[in-house]
Amino acid sequence: MLKKLLLTLASALLLALPWWGLGGWSLFIAFVPLLLLGDMRPRRYWLWVALAFTLWNVSTTWWVGIATPVATLGIPIGSLFFTLVPFLIFHWFRFRAPQPIAWALFVTLWIAFEALFMNNEISFPWLTLGYGFADTPQLVQWYELTGSFGGSLWVLVANVLFYRLWQTWPERRWKAVWLPLLWVVVPMGASLVRYATYSEKSAPVTVALVQPNIDPYNEKFGGLTTTQQRDILLELAAQSPDSVEYILTPETAFDGDFWLNNLSRNSEIDTLRRFMQRYPRATMIAGATTFLRYDDGLAHHRWTRTDPLWNISYDVYNSALGITAADSAVQVYHKSKLVVGAELFPYPKVFGMLKFLNIDLGGISGSLGMQPRRSTFVNPEGDRTGVAICYESVYGEFFTEYVRRGAQTMCIITNDGWWGDTPGYRQHFSYARLRAVETRRAIARCANTGISGFIDQRGEVTDSVGWDRRALLVGTINANETLTPYVRSGDYIVRLSLLVAGLSVLYYIAWRFRKRSLLLEE
Repeated sequence: MLKKLLLTLASALLLALPWWGLGGWSLFIAFVPLLLLGDMRPRRYWLWVALAFTLWNVSTTWWVGIATPVATLGIPIGSLFFTLVPFLIFHWFRFRAPQPIAWALFVTLWIAFEALFMNNEISFPWLTLGYGFADTPQLVQWYELTGSFGGSLWVLVANVLFYRLWQTWPERRWKAVWLPLLWVVVPMGASLVRYATYSEKSAPVTVALVQPNIDPYNEKFGGLTTTQQRDILLELAAQSPDSVEYILTPETAFDGDFWLNNLSRNSEIDTLRRFMQRYPRATMIAGATTFLRYDDGLAHHRWTRTDPLWNISYDVYNSALGITAADSAVQVYHKSKLVVGAELFPYPKVFGMLKFLNIDLGGISGSLGMQPRRSTFVNPEGDRTGVAICYESVYGEFFTEYVRRGAQTMCIITNDGWWGDTPGYRQHFSYARLRAVETRRAIARCANTGISGFIDQRGEVTDSVGWDRRALLVGTINANETLTPYVRSGDYIVRLSLLVAGLSVLYYIAWRFRKRSLLLEE
């Protein structure tokens, strides 16, 4: 019993360490204790595996529960499904199929379920294995080729090799060491060389980041008026130099009746446009909640809300607005990767009875609207940038869509203040470093409070403002027009994993059929 417990706790600890800020090293052997436990074929093996994965999840994402107790239970349950199921499927094949088939399924099924967790409405891909290297981007510069799922592949194959090394150690000893070491060391070495030799082309864009440090609980919706919040933002923005080309404010920074039907004539927009007359070369990217009215009272989308009293219907969006002094038109982008529970009620036909569990973060509860494709913002100088809003920066292939649509730099606007001074906002910031490597786009990240900062095309943080500070941070990032292989191809690692998993299952079926036929012939 004690040995089983120790092996379970060892895997949980090794899986969690990267999200505690200790680098991704432990991931290369994190599954080995669970695989050794599987060799013992204990009764209720699935409970031990479930315990390891639950401890991993809770110990690294517990901070989500600060905003709502529902997430404290819901996220571990959802994450457990997408980790336990592929592992147990592999375990079933492990003692029934040829070993190459079993190990191929171990790797490919895990990646397939990571992708499934990333690409459905109940999505929380926070613990994707490839994200474990977010604090050490110098080791994964090759993500420009594969994306973060390449990191998951790297980790999973390493675990297979180190497990096999453990199993064959008494017979082969040092002869078996070279393969797992080469698998780990060669990509690291290649990455370090790429890191040292990568040079950004000089194409400077000056950006000002407004970090207002407004408490989302006690000030945003009651402690401060809309006008007071706007004044804080503009007083900070007014410290920007004349050479600034973008002024960024955080997600949902501005409140007001931002109706998309007549946005260019909105009084708040007029105020911001007059402010921007000081900076004729610049575009302000303002986070705001926006609305779109339909006068027919019909539900045009699944997220459309109706007001029977006034016989109107309307959509609500978490938006970024691009405002320049010389242009009456407002550039608009709507957040489209929405936070489950807070901004998106998933699969309403299935979970309709649980709608009361919706989380109210930001003053608007219920599902928000989305736009089908990414779009970019252009400033008066002709520079084009993409704006990912908060949670959108967690999704690698999604993030590449901005770049394919012409973004030369990337901006992220967010409000991580809901979770307090916890690992959550630091992890979120680190994921932006991976996006920079994958796309080779420098990133300007503007948060309500910590961490606002600049990230270069190698994923290195060049300047930042930490937690609980009201500040304006001005910096220069270089634009880039080159498309990386990952931007061009997306998550092909996932597609290959699905193909290999399918072929492996078909091979197993054919192998079983042939084996049964031979037994009958005998």
